[in-house]
Amino acid sequence: MAVHMPFRLSSLLLLFACAPYLQSAHGADHVGDSTYLYELEQYSDAVTALETEFLALIEAAPSEQRLYLYWTYNHLTGSWFQVENLQTQLELSLEAQASSDEESIRTTLRDQAEFVRWELDNAIDDLEETMPEVRPLNHLWITEALRSLLSEVRTTVDRLRTDLCAYIPCVTDR
Repeated sequence: MAVHMPFRLSSLLLLFACAPYLQSAHGADHVGDSTYLYELEQYSDAVTALETEFLALIEAAPSEQRLYLYWTYNHLTGSWFQVENLQTQLELSLEAQASSDEESIRTTLRDQAEFVRWELDNAIDDLEETMPEVRPLNHLWITEALRSLLSEVRTTVDRLRTDLCAYIPCVTDR
């Protein structure tokens, strides 16, 4: 009986030493979610600044140049609306890591990431290929800034989507 006492004591000490890490180990599968959320939040600041620039340009532009600016601005607002929905899904996913609804929430997150990727691809392609006929040279810089920003966001969404597809098979393969 004396031989088993040190084994039990050391097992008990090991259990107490590891106990604080048990919850962390459960959420380790989705530790990247916080990083993706942080990155998307950082892009929010850039979007807000770009939106302010767009609105100032639209207000100051002559009427014949406003169509181009509104057309370009629409790509920013439409794409960013979907990115904000993705952010919301990421927040729900982080809250639900110990929940029984986790699989459903992660599936919705995966689907939203796929849709956002599609939306960003379309916006970037439109900005590159089908710009309106009126292309004022003094406003091309903001189109390039928008295209660059959307491309950076797409990189983050691609990484998120790849991580999600490792756990839940994706419908499309990009």
